[in-house]
Amino acid sequence: MGLYCAIMAINPDDFPPGSYHELPLFPLNNVVLFPGMPLPLHIFEERYKAMIGSCIDRDEPFGVLLIREGNEVGDPAEPHSIGTTARVSQVQRLQEGRLNILTRGENRFELLETVRTVPHLVGLVRYIEDTEGEVSSTTVAGVREQYIQLQRTLTAMAGGWDREISVPDEAIALARIACATLAVSLPLPPDVRQSLLETLTAGGQLEKLLTLMRQANRIVAEQVEQNTPFKGPRLN
Repeated sequence: MGLYCAIMAINPDDFPPGSYHELPLFPLNNVVLFPGMPLPLHIFEERYKAMIGSCIDRDEPFGVLLIREGNEVGDPAEPHSIGTTARVSQVQRLQEGRLNILTRGENRFELLETVRTVPHLVGLVRYIEDTEGEVSSTTVAGVREQYIQLQRTLTAMAGGWDREISVPDEAIALARIACATLAVSLPLPPDVRQSLLETLTAGGQLEKLLTLMRQANRIVAEQVEQNTPFKGPRLN
């Protein structure tokens, strides 16, 4: 399933905005997950093998949070309070119960309090409603233009070609797909990604995305130019 289709298929009714749930948590270093974004993980710690195994058996999500202080391995880390639920879509079972899994981000949530720390973190969370907020048509058009340019350049760098790129006009859907694409395609610093995730309205995200995607397109264009061996005039 492509990124666009995956994002458009997310059903917000699965987790009503504002509802409260207990959620198993997986704090990670340098990883900020966005709705619709694919996230491969290698599971080797006993506590997480059990946690992920339960999520797979019940077809339930777990929460991914960027670590603020601490480490992934060992004592419980202190995570940021805003994260995204992940659902397992593919599983490769390895020796000693280890797992390679592919997950996909679904819904943002706020961690209200830690319910348990043993054998793994479980938190009481509130699911965050996606709201449009204030957004201008100029910003929407600008993000759509920058998104199409970035997708075409990245596809060309991979040796492909897109005749037509599907981009939503609606602000919430556009913010979702642009956030996920940017996070997957470019090595943004974790604090920048976290700030984008914590921006609650689509309008606010689109304002940040417009600046980030312009920067991204400049960087990618420079990479393309550096990797192009022939720089002389082209003959038609």
